[in-house]
Amino acid sequence: MDNDIAASRRQLDMNIAHQAGELISHMLGDKRSVIDPTVKIWTAPGAEHLRSRVQTDPSPGSDMSQWDKLGVQLAGASRAVVLLAAELVFLREHPLNGIRPSTRREHVADLLALLDPPADIPEPMSEWLARPSETGGFEPSTYYLSAISDHLSWVADFIIHWSKLSEDDRAAAQSDPWQLQRVMIDSGDSRTDMRNTFQFLAHPELFEPIPSANQKKQIRDAFADRIDGASGDTPTHIDRDLLAIRASLAKEFNGEFDFWSDGIKEKWKPAPNVAASDQSADELTEPRPRRYWLYAPGRQASKWNEFHSTKIMAIGWDDLGNLSAYSNREEIRHALDADSTGGSLKNSVLALWQFQNEIEIGDVVYVKSGRREVLGRGQVTSEARYDHDRSEYRHVRSVDWTHKGQWALTRDAPLKTLTDITSQHDLIEQLEALIVGEDEPEAREQPKDIRAYTRDDFLRDVFLPEERYLRLRSLLIRKKNVILAGPPGVGKTYAAKRLAYSVIGEQDRSRVQIVQFHQSYSYEDFLMGYRPRESGGFTLTEGPFYRFCEDARADDPTRPYFFIIDEINRGNISKIFGELLMLIESDKRGTELRLLYKDESFSVPPNVHIIGMMNTADRSLAVLDYALRRRFGFFEMAPGFRTEGFASRQKALASRSFDRLVERVIELNAEIAADPALGHGFAIGHSYLSIPPGLESDEEELAGWLQSVVEDELVPLLEEYWFDEPSKADQWAIALRAAIE
Repeated sequence: MDNDIAASRRQLDMNIAHQAGELISHMLGDKRSVIDPTVKIWTAPGAEHLRSRVQTDPSPGSDMSQWDKLGVQLAGASRAVVLLAAELVFLREHPLNGIRPSTRREHVADLLALLDPPADIPEPMSEWLARPSETGGFEPSTYYLSAISDHLSWVADFIIHWSKLSEDDRAAAQSDPWQLQRVMIDSGDSRTDMRNTFQFLAHPELFEPIPSANQKKQIRDAFADRIDGASGDTPTHIDRDLLAIRASLAKEFNGEFDFWSDGIKEKWKPAPNVAASDQSADELTEPRPRRYWLYAPGRQASKWNEFHSTKIMAIGWDDLGNLSAYSNREEIRHALDADSTGGSLKNSVLALWQFQNEIEIGDVVYVKSGRREVLGRGQVTSEARYDHDRSEYRHVRSVDWTHKGQWALTRDAPLKTLTDITSQHDLIEQLEALIVGEDEPEAREQPKDIRAYTRDDFLRDVFLPEERYLRLRSLLIRKKNVILAGPPGVGKTYAAKRLAYSVIGEQDRSRVQIVQFHQSYSYEDFLMGYRPRESGGFTLTEGPFYRFCEDARADDPTRPYFFIIDEINRGNISKIFGELLMLIESDKRGTELRLLYKDESFSVPPNVHIIGMMNTADRSLAVLDYALRRRFGFFEMAPGFRTEGFASRQKALASRSFDRLVERVIELNAEIAADPALGHGFAIGHSYLSIPPGLESDEEELAGWLQSVVEDELVPLLEEYWFDEPSKADQWAIALRAAIE
């Protein structure tokens, strides 16, 4: 083995594998138990007996945990079968990073208690089980943690298969790790995570401590350029590629590392708050503004004094282990609901996800007790961590607690452990006034590390010719209010934010805000109005446009601000804008009028611009308000299939199916435009065919995506367009399907 590769392996991982390796050697050799060496347990009859028991559900429909079920399944089994199950449970859980020693020991001891007479855990296995959590190994997924029966079944299949091999084949597999992998694959690949675990335990010098086959491929693909491309997609190809990648990385990274080490993880695994967020893939990477959180430190704030003195905030649910192992909320929900009760656990899942992934350094945290009492305020100063040295509340962040006391709220606070209140401006103002004091207002935070955004950036991102962009920019600056109109999928919302940034000259989120109109949207929602309080009565609440104008007014008047309104023609414009209909006119900026709900004069600052979007293919929309037409400049957006930007991406994709589909959609748009009942306002936009990141190099994934676009998006749209001409919709559906075959 290459010395650089050997030196790069984490010694903690190697220790784990060497300890488990003693059991593996007995499995492949003399078949004897480590717990009771007088008994042979790694036999085909014992494996068959174990498999038959764990594949029988002892209590269908019950709420028993998988461990309770395993105890029932093995009750009355032979000594050899129970010992086999106990040692397999040890092998399954020994390499897990986030599980407490007491949990590992309990799972093995509970099985040994089924024996008559019961068996004790021998040394050195007892010493191995005492290894603290977070000291080597891998973070298991929920898929791994919840599959004890499937894992035992897979190992049983392997033992049976191993027993059927000739002496020569077994000897070859014992001397050649790659041959052993082949035997494991041939025995049944239903649980790749357990096979990958056993590979690592048997030969940690070659195989990575990564149970997930998908994750292995993801890592290999991300680093494939280091080894002149992937050698193939079989398990052996991927593992050999990972070994070569480690050899390449070992030349750059001194000492031990794994694929989660700083400087390596970032190249293949996006940060959870980017990857697992609900943002679209085309969202700009922008500076994140400060957020505000309401937090309960234990039931009735029982942990507040401890957390204040140690300068932390923490939450429970310790049995989940390190939250960084969960890539999305659904995995957390499954882990919380390990017994499959079917509960949504919505608030708990959200609190855990936000604590780990959404809170950021610099955010403000208010401490509450119950619904009406506030105890403190602080600023977050660290990323989330799992502190295995704490006896409870192990999910921790450091906080600089700036205020401690007791303040009474005049409204009910949420009962949840953690609540994002960033959008509740009136509540934040009340909290700041109570805690910080009205004479000590918090300075308005300016985003940091704002990236420049130029005309060239816009033209690269948006499929719009340069001359049309210049015309649009000129219209916006001159008129101050524009509406981007067009059919679905031409990227109106996508273009609006980028248009704003291109005028600003940088990606400053603090100067751009988006709202969406709908039929029930009102003046009170938009500017200000009275809102009911949970405790009764009403309070005057300022709307988003009022606050946005005040922010713009307080800034340098030469710095432009952009208020973006999606679906602007869905709202009742006269009802929503009220007296603003006059104030938003470009030549009326700065003119003051008395507000309906507040005894003050108000004006729309000259540095505020409004960008609206309207879908021209929505049959439910009424005729556009004439007052809106007079105050806004209109800019038609059309499908960009023939633009230079789209053509460049299409060429780079080099997919005949995609090319054919683009041509069919262009032909389809020509027929839609010629239809008197439709017209060009109903054309199909290029956004329908914007390739999601990651599909460019995967032909199978690309084919599945194209089929989904046709079947789930375009065909239903055509059925709606030609609801009274179903034969025409069917004709085009056939043409689109044929294009991607």
